[in-house]
Amino acid sequence: MELLTSFSSILLSTIRDVITIAAIIFGFQLFVIRRPIANLRRVLFGFCYVVVGLAFFLLGLEKALFPLGRLMAEQLTNPDFIRQGLGSAADVLRWQDYYWVYIFAFAIGASTTIAEPR
Repeated sequence: MELLTSFSSILLSTIRDVITIAAIIFGFQLFVIRRPIANLRRVLFGFCYVVVGLAFFLLGLEKALFPLGRLMAEQLTNPDFIRQGLGSAADVLRWQDYYWVYIFAFAIGASTTIAEPR
């Protein structure tokens, strides 16, 4: 039931966001270019598919990817994890002690850059 409530909330938010974009596109088409929208029914069905697809995508991000990223960030910045290589727990942490965070950030940035199409 929680999943349905979450999906409906995301769906309504997505509809609100896409409807403004659609209004601008349709308004430009009708009032500036002054041409009727060809295959209006198909275009509206396409917008519906886009809205539902975006809602599912955002739900997947919210339920799977964001918690995973939060958990990784908490683990990588946990002082107990960082102090494993240090002598005592009383040592003050410096920015250099967070090298795992820097390695992870570099790996994410480099892989995103490589995966980005030209």
